[in-house]
Amino acid sequence: MVRGPVACLDIDYFFAQAEELRDPSLKSRPVVVCVFSGRTPDSGVVSTCNYLARELGVRSGMPINRAKRLLQNVDAAFLPVDMEYYRGLSERVFAVAERFSDLVEIASIDEAFLDLKAACGGDYGEALQLMRRMKDSIEWEIGLTCSVGVAKNKLLAKMASDDSKPNGLKVIWPGTEKDYLAPKPVDEIPYVGKKTAERLRSIGVSTVGELARVEPGTLVGLFGYRVGHFLYLASRGELDEPVLRRGEAKQISRIITLKSATRDVDEILQQLRRVVNDLHARILSKGVFFEGVSVIGITKDMQTVSRSILMPRASQSIEDLSDAASKCLRELLEQLKVELRRVGVKVYKLSGAKGQSRLTQF
Repeated sequence: MVRGPVACLDIDYFFAQAEELRDPSLKSRPVVVCVFSGRTPDSGVVSTCNYLARELGVRSGMPINRAKRLLQNVDAAFLPVDMEYYRGLSERVFAVAERFSDLVEIASIDEAFLDLKAACGGDYGEALQLMRRMKDSIEWEIGLTCSVGVAKNKLLAKMASDDSKPNGLKVIWPGTEKDYLAPKPVDEIPYVGKKTAERLRSIGVSTVGELARVEPGTLVGLFGYRVGHFLYLASRGELDEPVLRRGEAKQISRIITLKSATRDVDEILQQLRRVVNDLHARILSKGVFFEGVSVIGITKDMQTVSRSILMPRASQSIEDLSDAASKCLRELLEQLKVELRRVGVKVYKLSGAKGQSRLTQF
């Protein structure tokens, strides 16, 4: 039975392209969109950049001062993020996408998945033409280019989209999945990080084809059930996750940069109150209830650390959110002797059903 097609839509270098759209003179210059921390004019990290900046070595997550050193001899533009502007453009792009599929999942501000089965009846050739029209519509109506991948499931569609950047369209035709995957390095599988790839290479696995030949029990033994099972299915192109309807958010988060790197609990909690208040406002505006709360910290050397709590029942209370965030932060700093430069709060296991709880346990 033919599965799919599913499409992955990825807006090209979104924040930087959005700035080029607002000011077309930027198209001929390296553009670097930054999250400025406020400690010094050059402190903070690169959020994204255009391809001219990438050709000169700039990358997302790079410290701003390093990016400025790389671009010191060129006429580069360093701009602050403007999330309100980007969100408006994102909504317009995804509104166009919804004309081409009755089932669209918004994965992030610049990425969405489209279930094309109803629109194309399993015909991948028709899906190709449909997505070509969608790309043209987005560029004509909004002025942004995007890359699109089409395949039998979301993971493969995302990989095809990555392969087609920038401004491309790639289809992984039914029956060609194994040939497509086999020569790829294992770290080209989405969500496979550097440490996982290094561990796989330590057992002689460098390509996806080699990974597909590893027994599932071996992978589970090395990585645990969740990651091992994911690697087993992903390497075979068999990770079939459904496209979720727009609005079925899996999580909501908010993160800020601290004035200075610190591990002082009281100082961080004082700044975290604004995060909790903003996050709670978003929870109320979406009308959702949460069961999981996580605190995420980013250290001075850009490592991500986190601690999480599951509520006894779903809640919408700011007291529950604040108490859980405080407990997670204290636990994180007690167990890890690190200084944080950014800190955030995430709620997950969201639902629309009411529930009441207080954190009187733990």
